[in-house]
Amino acid sequence: MQTNAIPRQLSGHNGAIYDSCWDNFRHEWLTAGGDGVVAAWSEMEDPNGRACFQSEHAFYAVEALEAGPIAGTEAGELMLLDASGAPRKITAHDQGIFSLTPIGVNEFYCGGGDARITRWEGLSMTGEWHWNGATKIRVIRPSKAGILVGSSSGGGMIAPSLSGPLDFAKAISIEGHEGGLYDAVFLPQKAVWLTGGRDGHIRVWSTEGKALLATPAHEAAIYRIAVHGNLVYTASRDKTVKSWNVGDLSFVSKWSHMNGGAKRSVNALTIGGTNQDQLLSAGDDRMIRILPINA
Repeated sequence: MQTNAIPRQLSGHNGAIYDSCWDNFRHEWLTAGGDGVVAAWSEMEDPNGRACFQSEHAFYAVEALEAGPIAGTEAGELMLLDASGAPRKITAHDQGIFSLTPIGVNEFYCGGGDARITRWEGLSMTGEWHWNGATKIRVIRPSKAGILVGSSSGGGMIAPSLSGPLDFAKAISIEGHEGGLYDAVFLPQKAVWLTGGRDGHIRVWSTEGKALLATPAHEAAIYRIAVHGNLVYTASRDKTVKSWNVGDLSFVSKWSHMNGGAKRSVNALTIGGTNQDQLLSAGDDRMIRILPINA
């Protein structure tokens, strides 16, 4: 993260931005806003976005499939494209959709505020599970070592694999984060999970669910974690994006309003670009900022 670089800035949302992703199929950025708009933005210098979806409800999650973007609203609506390319709206959950996770060409998991996880293939739901004792499903993160699911209740679980239906009976519980587990990444080179949550810590877990390390990283909740090369990036409600060394989680750099960063909570963080060499952050100040990152 070259925090001395001048970020590319994009504006157009009329509300907080809650999520983002890189659409590798169409080579553009996608952002989900509290203004009820999912917008697409060119990788190049074009400052103008276009609306992919619109709703009377805020969008909390966005992802990209080969068939097109998918997004979830605060009302539990799932929006995606039908075979003709027209937007379709499906009531998928009783409460907001907080997590969308592609697992195949046009297959994905959807996590809701009703403590349910649903599995979809295009417009068709192919499975559903209820996590007893959980609240909002905030993250569903697959890896070769299994799939980690985290909730606003603070707890998490690691289910065996994605090869078949989620088997909660065989899942390993982890303590998680007090107040909520919001994001997770798997580090294959170290065979560990990193999680972030409301307590502002980065926590490290073995594949068996053992707590290995807890690093105080931010002064408020960590909403997103991303990994690129030898660096871990975290985005927080404390208005900063920070980077950390993958090896020992030692601090590397901070991006704040003092050096061109956000002035309010950072809710979205995505690594993307055709060469995977850009970092997008966005949040409550409605501004999208994109920085070059080191290989």
